[in-house]
Amino acid sequence: MIKMMALLFKKPGLTDEEFKSYWKGKHGALAGKIIPGLRKYTQNHFLKLPGLKYEGDGFVELWFDDLEGVKKYLAWRQTAAAQPLLEDENKFLDVSKIVRYVVEEYFIIK
Repeated sequence: MIKMMALLFKKPGLTDEEFKSYWKGKHGALAGKIIPGLRKYTQNHFLKLPGLKYEGDGFVELWFDDLEGVKKYLAWRQTAAAQPLLEDENKFLDVSKIVRYVVEEYFIIK
């Protein structure tokens, strides 16, 4: 499988708790239901610890069967069918700052 990862930034004015609550409680279910070809969806919520500085507020992993599935997803995001997801993203994300990566994962240690 191929994974798309996105570094996410909360919308200005939201607390960490509001951001995490909305992402986990509302957006995740919508994403899992509406994204075509999605095989796995994982949210990674940053834990703030003294001495650690993060860029962003969390990252999401979207798994697809292959690179073609990722391309289809990106094309889908440009269609009217994706509007509910895009509108929901605008409720809790600073969408101007999202950084996306497409990666191939290798297990080195089990």
